[in-house]
Amino acid sequence: MSLEEELDRLYALPLNEFTAARDELAKRLRADGERDLADEVKGLRKPTVAVWLVNQLAREREMDVKRLLKAGEALGKAQASAKGFAEARSDEQHALERLASAAREAGVGPQAADRAIQTLRAASLSEEGRDLLKRGRLTEELEPPGFEALAGMPATKRPKAKPEPPPRKNPKLKKAQERVRKLKAEAERAEREATAAAERLAQAEAELARLEA
Repeated sequence: MSLEEELDRLYALPLNEFTAARDELAKRLRADGERDLADEVKGLRKPTVAVWLVNQLAREREMDVKRLLKAGEALGKAQASAKGFAEARSDEQHALERLASAAREAGVGPQAADRAIQTLRAASLSEEGRDLLKRGRLTEELEPPGFEALAGMPATKRPKAKPEPPPRKNPKLKKAQERVRKLKAEAERAEREATAAAERLAQAEAELARLEA
């Protein structure tokens, strides 16, 4: 069995068997003197549940995945034709609906199923993604591009957002701030007056002591 066939088999395994099978393959490669390949295989990350599900759908729902791949390729070529884009978009949605139904019946959580569908759609929109999806060898979750990138058309300019009005000041907050400033000024004035009074008291006491002496 070639290395590519070994890797295909690896990504077709149940998810809980991936790590042990990957490490065993790396061990065999190392024993055969293929140290670099062994290191590459050892470095393969275990797929997330969503990615694992995508790879399983690529094998188990081959016809639906082929329809999705064809639609994704057509979307990339339908730049100049609104009609062609609409048809490709419709084919894409039909294929995704069937795959979404299969994903939700696979026994994984709803979030993993949703991410799997998102990854399926994203993979179908690029040549590299289609190649990996065709072989059931995706290694990470993908994000689909925005609508403009999908359509192959220049993004339309969005109207500028109106500037937000400045926040209205709380009248109670303003009054409280003014009161604090006023009291602080009064406290500082009182402190100065107290200091002056203390000095006058000290002088009077000194004069009293001198006279008594």
